[in-house]
Amino acid sequence: MIFGYCIVGGGLVGFASPMELIQIDNEARILLLEKESDLGRHQTSHNSGVIHAGIFYAPHSLKAR
Repeated sequence: MIFGYCIVGGGLVGFASPMELIQIDNEARILLLEKESDLGRHQTSHNSGVIHAGIFYAPHSLKAR
C-alpha cells in the first residue's frame, strides 16, 4: 500500500494529527505507527492534568510572559 502520510507515535498529538488531516483531505491515506498495543500508553497517559500558566514565575519575567 502507498500512504500519503506516516505518523509515528499514537499519543495525543499522534492520534489527533490524522483527525486533522482527514478534515483537510478526506481521501488521505494515513499510516499511524505505534509500538504499544494501545494508543496513549506513554507520556500522554502520565499527564498530571496541571496547566503551567506561569503563575509561579517572577512578574514580567520571560517565563511569566
